[in-house]
Amino acid sequence: MESHQPKLLLIGFDGLDYELYKQFRDSDCMLLPSLAPIPITGPSWTSIYTGDSMATHGVRDVYGFEFRRRYSHNDFIHLARWYIHNFGLMLRRKPPLKRWATCQTTGSTHIWRTLSDAGFSLKTIAMPISCPAAEINGTMISGFPIVDRKQWFYPPSIADNIPADYKELADMVHWFSDPERDKHSYWGDCLREMGVEAARPRIIETTDRLLEFFTSLPAADVEMIQFSFIDRMGHGFDMAGEVMEFCYARVNALVRKLTEAREPGSTVIVSDHGFQGDDHTDYGVLALAGEIADRVHIPEGYTPSVLDIAPTLAGFLGTEHPCEGNNLTVESNYVTRNDESEAQEKEQMKEHLRNLGYL
Repeated sequence: MESHQPKLLLIGFDGLDYELYKQFRDSDCMLLPSLAPIPITGPSWTSIYTGDSMATHGVRDVYGFEFRRRYSHNDFIHLARWYIHNFGLMLRRKPPLKRWATCQTTGSTHIWRTLSDAGFSLKTIAMPISCPAAEINGTMISGFPIVDRKQWFYPPSIADNIPADYKELADMVHWFSDPERDKHSYWGDCLREMGVEAARPRIIETTDRLLEFFTSLPAADVEMIQFSFIDRMGHGFDMAGEVMEFCYARVNALVRKLTEAREPGSTVIVSDHGFQGDDHTDYGVLALAGEIADRVHIPEGYTPSVLDIAPTLAGFLGTEHPCEGNNLTVESNYVTRNDESEAQEKEQMKEHLRNLGYL
């Protein structure tokens, strides 16, 4: 690994809850709530990367499931063509596939594109909804869902360095499930059958190995890595009691190991939503340490949202990211959104996910 220290280290945790992290954290940082207007993995992580709302970036399902993108912008025509396509696969004795939109079909600009174009080197590992990998100035290895029919790592020359079981390191869902063929509920059933006691040591092993792989790669100006075990354990066993204590102790250990190994100028910890009990909450985490904490300004009464993360990262690094969100490094009257249609869609999506067995 190169000795170069990153200007910025971003550590993501799927489901890291603001109230719980405030209770369990052992790091000295500026801790802020991060409102997730749609507290679902696919839309919310994409809002973190782009600074745009779901209505703009278009990723509408839990893991970026392609609902209206590939065959037509009209929902009815898309679904009709999608079923015809899969019927043809069945006739050829090939299994039908779920189509994942991931980051390819959104019209929004991702933060790694903005920073790469501005001349910064990047390293992004296991970030959800980042497949196919972008051709950036640096290294990008996608997170869940990792789809083999898409190029999920860049540059291609890095292929031999990627662990054979990288998918399992990147996300617990891949311990059990093929995202293109299995139901949302399948991996959760397998995890519950595995049990908490068996899951804990495997989480420690896989997260440590992912961290070691991350630090073994060439250093960059901006480095990003994500861990998903809080959300997965919450869906499997509820985020309470011993499961909660284990998960947040693991968060503290990983943050400590990463900051000690990389010694970044600034550290940012983010999450796509919170998780308490058996369900997502609206408030994830935006935690800041180092120089970026001194540069952020939060007006009285304003709550940051996932839309503010990308423009704030760009603003801190001296460039501009085009999006709907607010750059929190600039003192101004930030735009606060209260979109009733988005709130209604949030409830519709939750009902849809309950029907799938995900919630």
